[in-house]
Amino acid sequence: MSRISRLVVLVTSVAALVGAMAGTASAVTWDVTGPGVFHATAGAVTLSSTGGNFVCPSSTATGTYPTGSIVSPVYNVTGTLTVSGCLLAGQSTELTCGYNLTATTQPIVTAVTTGTLDLTCGVTLSSNGLKLCHIEGSTHAIYRKNVSPTLDTLTLTTTSTLRTTGSNCLLLGSNDLAHLSETTYTFTSPGGPHIVRTA
Repeated sequence: MSRISRLVVLVTSVAALVGAMAGTASAVTWDVTGPGVFHATAGAVTLSSTGGNFVCPSSTATGTYPTGSIVSPVYNVTGTLTVSGCLLAGQSTELTCGYNLTATTQPIVTAVTTGTLDLTCGVTLSSNGLKLCHIEGSTHAIYRKNVSPTLDTLTLTTTSTLRTTGSNCLLLGSNDLAHLSETTYTFTSPGGPHIVRTA
């Protein structure tokens, strides 16, 4: 074998090894156990904008999540947030949101998982279901798997990245930025998922 041929073989081998190492380094596995569904409750929620304040005494969250070993750079949980008993300019209203939680990091293994929660919401009148506003955006989310008897929690941090739209959204302001207060949901039995992220 000539010197050039040996050099080509060496370079090819090194490139293959580096590629394999990079692939191994980028592989992320989420090992998740639990029933795959959950229910959680929270206290008062406030959504405010330049048009007014949307004050609600309580909120509930339901959702589903995949279990087993998931090989992916992110882990997703989907579900619905329902906020009822709200008052907007004296009107009884409700806020219903579909959400997608994209978990990306686990700074404290098995105990804390963080990511981004994307929200798509509608504000409706309680009396007839008329949709007043469409609200969309995202917030930072922190999921804590606590040691029993302390219940698991999901915290949505304060955000001002939500956008209000809709022809009837005068009370909050159409095409306005909305501010969501920090809200912590507490999981009821059987609790939330047990998540272990390995890279």
